[in-house]
Amino acid sequence: MSLLFALMGLVVLTLGAVALLRSVDTGLMVLGNLGFKQDALAASSLGTETAINWIQGSTTESLSKPQAAMGYSAVAMTALEPVGPRADANAGSKAVLIDWLDNGCQVPGLNGRAIEICSSPAHAPDLGNNKIRYFITRLCANEGLPDSTNDCVKPVVLSTTGTTTQRGSLGYGSNIRFTDLSPGTYFRIITRVEGVRGTVSYTETLVHF
Repeated sequence: MSLLFALMGLVVLTLGAVALLRSVDTGLMVLGNLGFKQDALAASSLGTETAINWIQGSTTESLSKPQAAMGYSAVAMTALEPVGPRADANAGSKAVLIDWLDNGCQVPGLNGRAIEICSSPAHAPDLGNNKIRYFITRLCANEGLPDSTNDCVKPVVLSTTGTTTQRGSLGYGSNIRFTDLSPGTYFRIITRVEGVRGTVSYTETLVHF
């Protein structure tokens, strides 16, 4: 009888040890995945900075036209689905996608929808095992210069009664007022990073100059 109870206790202890080992392995796997995700997210800043440098080095005239080879659209593309087909999209609607995988936007989830636009992204320098790509859209309704005939999204700027401009909060009794003055048009930068073990990270940044 003692031997029987000892064997039963040994089995229980063995099962407990196996469960503890599996729990530790799962925890390590979760921590590893979080580390890969953070690494990919940190690498996305390089893609954003590359896009910003390109915008700053371009003229207003060149930015008024699309540049497919540089992953740039001169219009806002309001119907854009930046991370892939939306699950709640109408079956009869057309998809506006970014060709992150260089396969003509033939990705899962289209569910028979036709592709209206398949834009190619630009490549940023790889960072370690992270492959970085980005796509830029100028937040304007149409191509062309951002003038009175082309509605573009611009930041709100505060100005005084003089010719200087400033940004900040409005205080009670202050002579600061909102005006149509603006330092520049907004640009939307979408960055995709593909990292270790299929880790994928997306970031979006709005900038203006």
